[in-house]
Amino acid sequence: MEPVPGVFMGLYLYLNEHSHADTWINGGVIPIQPASTYRKLERDGIYTPDENLIHKSPFDLFSLSPVLDLRGFGHFSMNNLMVNGVQVPNVSDVSLYEEDGLILSFSCRYKKKTAIRMKKKACVKILDVDALKKHLDEKLGVEAIAKDCEYTQGHERNHFLKSNADQWQAEFRMFWPILERVEVELPPGVATLMRKW
Repeated sequence: MEPVPGVFMGLYLYLNEHSHADTWINGGVIPIQPASTYRKLERDGIYTPDENLIHKSPFDLFSLSPVLDLRGFGHFSMNNLMVNGVQVPNVSDVSLYEEDGLILSFSCRYKKKTAIRMKKKACVKILDVDALKKHLDEKLGVEAIAKDCEYTQGHERNHFLKSNADQWQAEFRMFWPILERVEVELPPGVATLMRKW
């Protein structure tokens, strides 16, 4: 298996409870949640207003609402369109919709202030990211897309393209096209404890 791209210094997982760290270290069952679980109206810790949003367009499609609401459309084109007397640029293969799937998110940074901002109580370091991904892919029956998130000041979004407002998370994530929450058994030795707060 080829190494997961973008992983150099290691990946860290910030956890809600001390017992969750024990599961990653000693083995046990973990939940993997759909991306929509982490969507809220306001940014707050790990929650964002644009999680699971796919927005691909050379200009912000939300700027056309309320006259034209394009939410829920994927891979469409617009030609010779006028909105309120203004010519809309011709575009092809643009999208604005929500897409769910399971995500497991890590941070490329180990910092106490990151844990505090995420409202977490423990941090573990993943010992072998490739082995973890292979194990989870086998358990879930589908191969994850796994890579670093990128951050932008612009309007475009996808599962790996987030707002600059989230850049402090330095996120690496795995994404599986599965819609429902799952529980997966981890073997012992996936991670080592960094700290509990």
